[in-house]
Amino acid sequence: MAATAILWGSAFPAIRIALEGYSPTAMAVLRLAFAVLFLLPWLATGRISRLRRGDIARMAGFGLTGMTAYQLLLYAGERHVEGGTAAMLVATSPVFATALGMLVLRERPGARGVAGLLVALGGALVVAMAGGGGGGSRTGMAMIVLAAAAQATSFILQKPLLRRYSGMDCIFYGSLFGLLPLLVFTPDAASHLMAAGWQQTAAVVWLGLGCTVLAFCTWSRVLEAASASTSSLVLYAVPVAALVLDAVLLGALPAPMAALGGLIVLAGVGIAAVRRPAPRPCSADEVPAAADEPPADPRTGTEPREYAAAGSGR
Repeated sequence: MAATAILWGSAFPAIRIALEGYSPTAMAVLRLAFAVLFLLPWLATGRISRLRRGDIARMAGFGLTGMTAYQLLLYAGERHVEGGTAAMLVATSPVFATALGMLVLRERPGARGVAGLLVALGGALVVAMAGGGGGGSRTGMAMIVLAAAAQATSFILQKPLLRRYSGMDCIFYGSLFGLLPLLVFTPDAASHLMAAGWQQTAAVVWLGLGCTVLAFCTWSRVLEAASASTSSLVLYAVPVAALVLDAVLLGALPAPMAALGGLIVLAGVGIAAVRRPAPRPCSADEVPAAADEPPADPRTGTEPREYAAAGSGR
């Protein structure tokens, strides 16, 4: 879990480094292109499933929101916002997903989910009020909140797809569809690639391979080895990792008010993520013996034939 949190958290300072030599559109083109090219061998060897015709529209929507819109908004916002502050604002994404789930999927998060949503949004407002004092401009913060909303929309679109496709399938096709509308910026990306320094280029490559492909692989292992509630702790650790890496690599610290707002955001997400424990099943000793016994035939005093047949097949 720590590896996944560090990989995802490293995206925020990496974006800040890459922005010194690349435009937001050039970064998005190259990041998605690197991810697609890296995963092509998996497609050729059959480890990535073929996309069904009926799923093209939904998968395209997932790519356009979760890859194209999210990255463009996040990169543009991080021009004016420190990586740690950006990570705290992106942490509102699960809250937007809860709200969209209520509206689109008719999900019922309950009172705890609604309370968490309101607390997290309040924290985002606190972060926004700290704009300029070491946290960043309010315009940049607004872009990052919109990026979180775009990411949440992609979660809603992706949810039905996960019944038929693996996470690797969604990453590949989502990156592919997300790349298509950005191909018009290929000349701009190429010019930036020729002019940028090696540090900025290395940051872009890391975003495509480390923060997209490698992070997904470690996340898959977390899901296989841990429960859903334990796995969700990774999401809370990402802003912490981003803050530490932002301070170590760039010497950037968020304003105290922004840090307080980020803690409120994480608290709200945590409240919404907590689920009531499932009812404890009754043990064998707690079940009345008569409940397991079939009714006796009043004429013979034995169990009916259909009960005996059913019992012999168990």
